[in-house]
Amino acid sequence: MTTAPPLPHPPGTRMPSLTGLRFVAAFGVYLCHAAFLASQAHDWPSGPFELLGAVAVSLFFVLSGFVLTRSAHPADTARAFWRRRTVKIYPSHLAALALILGYLLSTGAAAAQPGHSILSLLPGVLLVHTWLPRFDLIGSGNIVAWSLACEVFFYLLFPLLLPLVRAIPRRRLPAAAVGAVVAVWAVPVVSYALGGSPVPGFPWPVPGEQLWFAYFLPAARLPEFVLGMILATGLRAGTPGRRCGAGASAALLFGSLALGSVALPPVFLFAAVGVVPLALLIRATAALDLTGARSWLRAPVMVFLGEISYAFYLVHVLALLVVHQVTGDAWSGFATAVFGLPLGLLAAWLLHTVVEQPCMRRFARKRTPVPVSTPARHPAAAGAAGADRAPSDPVHGPPAK
Repeated sequence: MTTAPPLPHPPGTRMPSLTGLRFVAAFGVYLCHAAFLASQAHDWPSGPFELLGAVAVSLFFVLSGFVLTRSAHPADTARAFWRRRTVKIYPSHLAALALILGYLLSTGAAAAQPGHSILSLLPGVLLVHTWLPRFDLIGSGNIVAWSLACEVFFYLLFPLLLPLVRAIPRRRLPAAAVGAVVAVWAVPVVSYALGGSPVPGFPWPVPGEQLWFAYFLPAARLPEFVLGMILATGLRAGTPGRRCGAGASAALLFGSLALGSVALPPVFLFAAVGVVPLALLIRATAALDLTGARSWLRAPVMVFLGEISYAFYLVHVLALLVVHQVTGDAWSGFATAVFGLPLGLLAAWLLHTVVEQPCMRRFARKRTPVPVSTPARHPAAAGAAGADRAPSDPVHGPPAK
């Protein structure tokens, strides 16, 4: 997609701690929806956990830009990139959507939503359903798929954005990062020009159009993705310093959220309040791997959970609904969350193993016919042929997203 100078830490450098961090974010979203389900069944407050879910999605967006930029290869093409991202996102999304629709039809829950039809599901199937403030579309099907719509938009622009970000001089990268942070903060400010009635079921009384613009609109979430790209580009200059470690970054994140929830309107809590601590956390976590420091996120179990985090993100709501359907109101929301977790992980492993991995192996790379006998070629010709192969592409989560 673009040429670049040699990297001190080449794109192939593994960052397993970032893989483990993806599951931490996915688990935050899980706790958010488990608390929401409990609040609906038992009239409990779920605001703090809803905030945790919003921050986790923001982490996904920044991390997505970071990982894709780190893994980008000079020999890659936009078409190859888009093919891999399509194969990564859509098959698992469609499989999870089919499971959820099957559950809704089998339990009769679909009849409780008379405004929905097969035609109304089409924007969600194509992941373009968050571009208008239509909450009947945004909330239809798999409710977590809204973040995938944002990721699809990011992927579409990534081959165009990457040369621009990499062209930023090293000395101006901090200023570019500050500019991206300012853009994230500008989103809730601009949203104040919008109105609408609060959305039923949402824990904060935010006007509907304001909520859509600041939270669901893909273009408004783009600065978070670009910030991740800038952070990754900054690592091209050399070994990252550990000015703010992972522990300190996490503490700063929770402190910012606690202070922001008291001092700022809710719309600033979706992304703005946590964006700087999240950027520091991602950079510090990457530094753990690049410098060889100890990291619990690098443990094999965390790496495994990170690898299935996208599938877990897609099916965790269904797992919670199934457990709640079986137990009814006899169990507390806490018990539903406890038993929903292993069910969700099992379903995620199956989705990852049966759908995601086979599709990536079969369709992610362009298949080149292998001749029966290959005549000797000039080394330059052999190198040119190898340049068409797609580079390794890390598995990373939503969204969602």
